[in-house]
Amino acid sequence: MGLIWCLHGFLGRPSDWDLLPFPHRAVDLFRGERIAPAPDDSLIGYSMGGRLALDVLAMTRVRRAVIVSAGLNQPDPERLKRDLTWARRFESEPWAGLMSAWNAQPVFASHSVPRQESDYDRHALARALREWSSAVLPPPPLETIETPLLWIAGERDTRYVEVARQAVARLPDAQLWVCPGAGHRVPWEQPEAFIARLREFLDLH
Repeated sequence: MGLIWCLHGFLGRPSDWDLLPFPHRAVDLFRGERIAPAPDDSLIGYSMGGRLALDVLAMTRVRRAVIVSAGLNQPDPERLKRDLTWARRFESEPWAGLMSAWNAQPVFASHSVPRQESDYDRHALARALREWSSAVLPPPPLETIETPLLWIAGERDTRYVEVARQAVARLPDAQLWVCPGAGHRVPWEQPEAFIARLREFLDLH
């Protein structure tokens, strides 16, 4: 069995994946680390990292892939406007208030993860919002992704559950798992259930 590559979400850190009790390689997307899985590797992507993982899967087939709480890229003027607004805020606003506003978004349902300003380059965060917005990147060619794939969404994250259902219906070899008791941040809200499902799907017993 090869490596398990892990891609974090926006405001994520490679250390977010320290919850995984098995060997893995966590990529720092904001430092431009190269994502180059081999055919016998597996790939896990959360939220923004899930969308970027789909781009990788469109070009490279791996052993297994797991997409968590990800949307789908598509033209959306309102989403682009919001992301550009957030980009400007990340470049200029005081950190504490900015984190309060970010975590207050309905998608997170008041679940917060502590983030320290010293861990980030604010310009890299703003650039990610502008260049990796789901309203900017091209829609993924789901029908061409042949890698066996597990798409995960939290049961309280109803918008992304619906996205997951639509995506799984278009993928050639995919299954859906809706995690009980979880919202958008599935791995950190329900870590035991998440890890158990990963072990099963990735055949890590």
